[in-house]
Amino acid sequence: LDVILVTGQAVPLSVVSGLRIILIGEREAGKSAVGNAILGSEVFDAVGVRTREAVKRQREVAERQVTVVDTPGWEWFPSRGSSLGVRREIVRGVSLCQPGPHAVLLVVPLSFSFTKRERQAAEEHVELLGERAWGHTVVLFTVKGGRLKDATLEEEVEESEELQGLVELCGGRYHALYGRSRKGHDAVAELLEKLDNMVAKNRGELLSSEEVLEEAREKEEEEERRHQEEDREREEDLRRAKEALRELEMEEEKEEVQEEGGKATEESTRQQRGRRRYTDEKLDTGVESSSADPTSAPPHLTWSDLRAIRDQRCKTQ
Repeated sequence: LDVILVTGQAVPLSVVSGLRIILIGEREAGKSAVGNAILGSEVFDAVGVRTREAVKRQREVAERQVTVVDTPGWEWFPSRGSSLGVRREIVRGVSLCQPGPHAVLLVVPLSFSFTKRERQAAEEHVELLGERAWGHTVVLFTVKGGRLKDATLEEEVEESEELQGLVELCGGRYHALYGRSRKGHDAVAELLEKLDNMVAKNRGELLSSEEVLEEAREKEEEEERRHQEEDREREEDLRRAKEALRELEMEEEKEEVQEEGGKATEESTRQQRGRRRYTDEKLDTGVESSSADPTSAPPHLTWSDLRAIRDQRCKTQ
């Protein structure tokens, strides 16, 4: 049996004779183009066409069967719904290369700065494949044009804290594919060599499709339970808020009634005082002549007031 030697460990060559790779990355990172480059043929969607579901393609490369699974990319600012669809397709992509992929290529474009938010999104999607996925992952940078600014790839990684942190999670493994190949340089052959070395270091172990699917199912169920609990808590908070609002409205109505009652009492008191003043004024002036008609008194006086005026007039006559 043929073997290869890596760091003193013998690994059967058959382990890497059929290489299975899954591509993941954010939208427009260049995953389909990477798949085409690896397989040496336009087997995936052309540049600019959005990949909407996981797709498997395979060809013979350097006298061995290579399988590549392309997956949809996640958005820079994903919503819960769109992110869930991408996550499910990534997990489904693992099932397309049974019994599991040897390698995960995390495709990262270097056409712009790599932010902390993008690093967090990348880490979350790699971890969809389980904690062991980092030991099978290589960061693959896609670079437009023949040059990488005025720096080397190594300098670019070292100057970015986020890129450096991401590469470290992958055990320091990274590679680059350029939009224009450099003369005499076969970047794809070098990439496959790095993948072979990683597989050998892992002693041919795979990312088990069954384990990934089971773990993903458990995570999704747990996330669904968490969302349901959050929904219940929101509904309970809303119910309490409505009750508090009703209580506040009832309290305000009660205060309004009391205030109106107080105003009514105050108005009644003012009317009574007005009537007393009128009566006193009439008494002080000796009241009108006997020809005065009590019924012609101001309408705000009561019959009791009129009787009091009449009795007083009788005394003074």
